Amino acid sequence: MIAAGLRTTGGRRMQLTAPHVKIASLSKVFGSARGDVVALTDVTMEVERGEFVSLLGPSGCGKSTLLKIVAGLEDRSAGDVQISGAPLNGCPEGLGFVFQRDVLLDWRTILDNVLLPAEFKNLKRSLFEARARELLALFGLRKFETRYPWELSGGMRQRVAICRALLVDPDLLLMDEPFGALDALTRDELNIELQRMWMTSGKTVLFVTHSISEAILLSDRILVMANRPGRIVDVLDIDFPRPRELMLREQPEFAAYTRRIRETFERHGMLRTDH
Repeated sequence: MIAAGLRTTGGRRMQLTAPHVKIASLSKVFGSARGDVVALTDVTMEVERGEFVSLLGPSGCGKSTLLKIVAGLEDRSAGDVQISGAPLNGCPEGLGFVFQRDVLLDWRTILDNVLLPAEFKNLKRSLFEARARELLALFGLRKFETRYPWELSGGMRQRVAICRALLVDPDLLLMDEPFGALDALTRDELNIELQRMWMTSGKTVLFVTHSISEAILLSDRILVMANRPGRIVDVLDIDFPRPRELMLREQPEFAAYTRRIRETFERHGMLRTDH
């Protein structure tokens, strides 16, 4: 499914409307008694509406900080951020956020955890219960609505966290390395489920990872970041048709993307970060 405002040419999405996220000359400096720390410098990027874009780089390069700035959870030191053409001012409307940890509330049932965003927005629970159940079913959790988080595996808990982020149907989904703590098989399974959800919903996704293979498998574009200070040093368009299967990783074209990213890491003095 191709989102409104987009067309495809040669298997790639081409933008017909204003960028969903636009960042210009952004920097972030954390003050410290032992000296300022420059987390991000001169970051300029755009994310098209309906696009899946990954921020790829080693730990400490500012990926999560950049995501928090887009979410309005962290102030920027300089630069401009626009969401849907409007200057960012606080947390934007139509935003969902999936964190590194699932941060579920263990004293609430799975269904009640998914319904939390409606409660935070003072929306009627009855208007969202059907959608919450639909999302849980979509992610294979129909039989676990009355269970508690401590009864679920790590992968199941992360599915719940994604359902919670999708409850109020955000058009922009920010994901901060959501699968990093999972085993390889569970991570692969959730990669495929995330791709399926994204393809059918037309949402814009800005995805943080330090896994090269995950970024190539999921993304329309990859923004490669270097650290000291954090900045974008390469941009790759990933030209594979969708849906993408895990076996794609065995193809020579996939290996070519991997090699280019590794060469970028080596050129900027970074460790190899693929899992």
